[in-house]
Amino acid sequence: MSANPLPNPDPESKALRWGLAIFFLLVLFALIAFGIRGVIPPTDVREVDAYSPWSEEVVEAASAIPVQDGGRIKPLATFARFKMLTFHGSLTMKVKSGGTVHKIGPVEWLLDCMFRPELVDNLPVFRLDDSDILKPFGIETKDRRARLSFKDIENGGDADEDGFQKLINRGRDLLQQREELGEDSLSPNEKKTVEFAQLVLNYTGIRDSFDILRGGLPELDPKQLAYVDEAVLEMLDKVSDPSRFSYWMPVVDRVIASTRRLETPEAREFEYELNRQLTFAKYGPVILPPQSKDEEEWTSLGNGMEKFLQGKLEEPTAMMKDFKALEDLGELSKKPNSEDFLKSLTAFKDDLRERAGSRDEGEKIDSEVSYYERNHFMHALIWFIAAFVVSAIGWIVREGKAGRIVGWITSILYVTGSAYLLAGIVHRFIITGRPPVSNLYDTIPFISAGAVIVLGISELLTRRRILLSVGAALGVMGLFFAFRFELGDAQDNMDPLRAVLDSNYWLATHVVTVTIGYCGGLVACFLSMVYVFLALAGVMKDPKAFHRFMTRAVYGITCFTLLFALVGTVLGGIWANDSWGRFWGWDPKENGALLIVLWCLIILHCRLAGWMKGWGLHLMSILGGSVVVFSWWGVNMLEVGLHSYGFIKGASTVYYFYFATLIAFLVGVVAWAIEKFQPKQSRQTSPVIPKV
Repeated sequence: MSANPLPNPDPESKALRWGLAIFFLLVLFALIAFGIRGVIPPTDVREVDAYSPWSEEVVEAASAIPVQDGGRIKPLATFARFKMLTFHGSLTMKVKSGGTVHKIGPVEWLLDCMFRPELVDNLPVFRLDDSDILKPFGIETKDRRARLSFKDIENGGDADEDGFQKLINRGRDLLQQREELGEDSLSPNEKKTVEFAQLVLNYTGIRDSFDILRGGLPELDPKQLAYVDEAVLEMLDKVSDPSRFSYWMPVVDRVIASTRRLETPEAREFEYELNRQLTFAKYGPVILPPQSKDEEEWTSLGNGMEKFLQGKLEEPTAMMKDFKALEDLGELSKKPNSEDFLKSLTAFKDDLRERAGSRDEGEKIDSEVSYYERNHFMHALIWFIAAFVVSAIGWIVREGKAGRIVGWITSILYVTGSAYLLAGIVHRFIITGRPPVSNLYDTIPFISAGAVIVLGISELLTRRRILLSVGAALGVMGLFFAFRFELGDAQDNMDPLRAVLDSNYWLATHVVTVTIGYCGGLVACFLSMVYVFLALAGVMKDPKAFHRFMTRAVYGITCFTLLFALVGTVLGGIWANDSWGRFWGWDPKENGALLIVLWCLIILHCRLAGWMKGWGLHLMSILGGSVVVFSWWGVNMLEVGLHSYGFIKGASTVYYFYFATLIAFLVGVVAWAIEKFQPKQSRQTSPVIPKV
């Protein structure tokens, strides 16, 4: 393909080019809008009578309560964050009470689950993108994409069976069918039904796990119970209420045995409710540290009670003290913003923190709470958006003092966004104690940071301005992708790694090196995308100089990509030899890394041999972006191979990227064709073109 840039067009050719460029841009923006639409939640505000928000002081105290989840000790705020994402698909929900709109965050929602089940059942907890699957259960919604409360689901059905029971029973039947006949026996809607039924059931597990603390045991005359010392019962009467679990806790084993021997309906009801509360208590947060330093696993309320009943606790009275403290919190929560509730909650938090500290655990809880409160990546996204908008103004205002001012503002915004992005990566590194790239989520901000740094340095050296625009755009797209992945995945990506990945040396060498290679390939791809769109529109002031600059930049970054991709692939082979006993096994992830190396080699060899000039380099670079994304994400979606740690669900944004590169490739082909077949007279004219 010709190495020459598009010539300055005649008026007819210029109109054609502008028309084609605008058409392709509209298609591209429509694609982006469609992708964004998938993560925008319904905006309706639910009316919930008598809802009162938790105070900031209560939320702050609850946020720093340590819990064990995902193999590590983390703040309750992080636990609540990802539970809420699982159910709600967002980190806020809006309700209206008494004419006031309240925003409910993850910690507030979990506190409602713990202490106010009568309110939490009315909150729009569940996100459902296809509510048609609920019609067979008598559950109606206004729109196909909806937010539903538990009451919405329960109020469906009929007189014999409510909507919740119908949904759960159907889900159970479908699960049995899948076990007997295989995954393919279920239709797409049936699979969605199973997933939603499991989601609702998991919600009831979390909500009901605190029933054991809220009181509400059926009335039972203690004098009916055999094998229970009357003196003990008299003592319990003085310190507690028979409707509370703590009343029965010192003699719960004998109470269970006694109720089984009684034939009265009162005893059957008490036995059922007691067993139900003990069972559901296992599904709540793992909130109680072990009493022995030799134990690593913390316990939930239910598992703690199981150890209590089995006599496996060194200090049974300590467990009774914990239950009593939590029950007192439940009683005080009837006035959620009272000074007594805050004092009791803070004392419970401080006690857990002290016990965790004595085990050398939970030392980074405050840092993690701060990480999510500071929201580094969201701030970076805002600054990059501002930088891109201001840089766009600079496309028009380039000369004189105004142009210099716009350039300085763009640079300041760009540097600030980069600083926030790097701060977020460093903060995650401090919390996890491992290199900044250790899972799929980590690669997104890392690649985004690499792209904005490379383009920022390149802009500093070349003063072309357009590189800051491309860097800001990449920052926006990368961080948007990070947010979308976190919302869809709903997993805590700071949890410990699988054993095969738990090597800081290899994470810091192989994984980081390969990821830098991904970064280079994507930067080259986007530079070529920008070039072909500008070339098609024919708006460069000096087409030849612009062509030389962009071609050299893409060529240099392709060499950069090859270096890091090749070195990273070799390092990965050495790691594989240490871990799996073979250097190369044609695993999909290995093949994906090899594809990047081979693609870069093809580009460079064709360039050196003279088979491919400027246009060919840019078109191959655009397609190379798809090769990089396939290696980075696509092979993980195949769900085969030894790199099973990277499997992901959905990730439809990847397909949007493939479509975007296809559109850009077509733009390049059209621009090249216009140049090739443009009359020679047009090629020789050089009218003045508006600056960009």
